[in-house]
Amino acid sequence: AVDHIVKARRIYILGVRSSSSLAAFLDHSLRMIFDNVRLVQTASGAEVFEQMLGVGDGDAVIAISFPRYSKRIIKATEYAHKSGADVICLTDSVESPLAASADQLLVAQSDMVSFVDSLTAPMSLINAMIAYIAKKKNVEVIDTLERLEAIWHEYNVYTNGNSASGETKNDR
Repeated sequence: AVDHIVKARRIYILGVRSSSSLAAFLDHSLRMIFDNVRLVQTASGAEVFEQMLGVGDGDAVIAISFPRYSKRIIKATEYAHKSGADVICLTDSVESPLAASADQLLVAQSDMVSFVDSLTAPMSLINAMIAYIAKKKNVEVIDTLERLEAIWHEYNVYTNGNSASGETKNDR
């Protein structure tokens, strides 16, 4: 899955409901490495297809869904697969409805602890993917992070936490 993400022309990420937080985290992390990442907003079924209209050969689509599986995500993965994109699905089982459209199937349990799904296992898998991608793209990642650090410092984006107000003597 990582090899397909690294070589992708465009990377589309999909996730709704509780999976949207996983998709947003993956999007944020991959944007630190690539400039071709698109988080597909899934407010309605029609919007999903509008945002994925150009998906095709050379693209990677990462779809995240757990029980209760989203019909929008299932249909979007079917569309992406038929369009020639490489479909990477993160779900809970090989019997998931996403499995039929997956070129790569990543399985992580999301056991229901109460009325909320546990996202610990899928988040761990996503973290492992990001770490492996960063390792493969080491030079680019170091360059990006060095540039970001310089920008953050120049524009005083973050505080070092040394004072209650967040200001240091140099900030005043």
